[in-house]
Amino acid sequence: MTYIPLYIDFSDFNVLVIGGGKVGNRRARTFLDAGANVTIVASYFSEDINEIKNNRKVKLVNFEIKDPKDLEKLIEENDLIVIATNNNEINNEIYEIAKKKRKLINNATDASKGNVIVPFRKKLYEYLEVATTSLGYTGIAARRSLEKIESCLKNDIEIKTLYDSMKELKRYMKEKIIDPKLRYNLYFEVEKDDIYEKYVKEGNIEKALERAKEIIRQYIKD
Repeated sequence: MTYIPLYIDFSDFNVLVIGGGKVGNRRARTFLDAGANVTIVASYFSEDINEIKNNRKVKLVNFEIKDPKDLEKLIEENDLIVIATNNNEINNEIYEIAKKKRKLINNATDASKGNVIVPFRKKLYEYLEVATTSLGYTGIAARRSLEKIESCLKNDIEIKTLYDSMKELKRYMKEKIIDPKLRYNLYFEVEKDDIYEKYVKEGNIEKALERAKEIIRQYIKD
């Protein structure tokens, strides 16, 4: 199976979490924090889940799953199905039902029987994030990899200066240049400029941005 990494805005998407334990709680909170409407189905709910039950976007369904077919209507009504029970047989049947309905499926118990992976994520700066995954083979290695990436980049003055200058440059270019194709090509013109690169490596945001704008002004028609 081949995965494509994507960032998706889950605002007001409907997410069904099947399982009320620790894993179900983590997944529910992840999608709830992203703005989704979350329905949690389980025969019991952990204390952590009970803490979020009064959130208007959360619906708890106390239901003991004996026949996964009883969940077909709920599966149909939701965009993403999270499978997180401790019963493999039930998990497999839920997966087959959701698959036939062409749903997005995050199987927290067996990634191979799903089509969505929830990675480990870390925000480095305001709008710069990194994420890692082992595609379900070993979360421990994926998490430690993320920690190492964060330790390498969090205090990297070059990356921080590149981020800050390019973010401001993008705003500037959108004001000055209408053609998106030209804007796209100019980002690389700026990046490969030796003077700009020198200021970036020095951590001089003001000089880096000044040099970037100087390059762009060559392409701006009065």
